[in-house]
Amino acid sequence: MPAPLAKALAALLTLATLSACAPLLVGGAGAIVVDEAIEQEQGGDGLF
Repeated sequence: MPAPLAKALAALLTLATLSACAPLLVGGAGAIVVDEAIEQEQGGDGLF
């Protein structure tokens, strides 16, 4: 996993543990990870 992506995920997880909106933040982070994986696999813009 690239370092900037890992840092972004760590920041989102930290926010998720401190927030009442944790399910939304975790879901958003998951969508970002899936999008990045599709970009790496297929090229192009991914899902978003």
